[in-house]
Amino acid sequence: MTTATILDLRRTDLRTNVLENPYWISSGVMTLACDDKGALLFSFPATASVSPGYGTGGLVLLHDLVLEVNTVFAGGTIAAVIGNYSLATDAVTTDGICTEIDPNMYWEATAGAADFIATGFHPAGTSAFVTDKASGLYTTDNSIIPVDATVICIVATITSNAAITGGAARLHALISVLPNT
Repeated sequence: MTTATILDLRRTDLRTNVLENPYWISSGVMTLACDDKGALLFSFPATASVSPGYGTGGLVLLHDLVLEVNTVFAGGTIAAVIGNYSLATDAVTTDGICTEIDPNMYWEATAGAADFIATGFHPAGTSAFVTDKASGLYTTDNSIIPVDATVICIVATITSNAAITGGAARLHALISVLPNT
C-alpha cells in the first residue's frame, strides 16, 4: 500500500446538506505548495470533524467533478492525477498520511497533465469515475459510504521533474447525500 504526506486543503466551512440535493462543494486552492504532496481536497466522515459529517449508514453520490484552474501550473513537466485515498480518521490534517486506494480514479495522468496547465473549467476526463457515470451505475468509483475510521477522501497529486513555480486550482464536486432513514 502506498502512502503520501498530505497538505490539507479541505474547507472547514463546507455546509452540510440543508438545501435540496444535489449541491456543489468546493475544495481549498491547490498551489505550488502541493508539489510532491497529496492535496487533500475532500473527505467523507460519518461524524463531523474537519469535514462536515455525512451520517451513518447513508450514501454520498458523486454526480460531477469540475477542476477550476485560475493559474496554470508551471515549472518543468507537470504531472497530475486526482484519486481515491483514505485517512485513518477525519482528524488527520497537514503533514499527516493518506493511503492510496485508486490514485487516478477521477483524473488520469493524461487528462491531469493537460488540464492543470490550461486555465478554465475542466470536467473530469477519461477515468473510472467518468465510465461509471456514463453507464448510470453507482459503484465505489462514484459513490462513497461515510465512515469514521478509514475515511474515504479525494486527493490530487501534482508533481514535476523540476520545482513547481506557480499554479492555482480548486476542485468542485456536485454531490447528493442519501440518508439512512
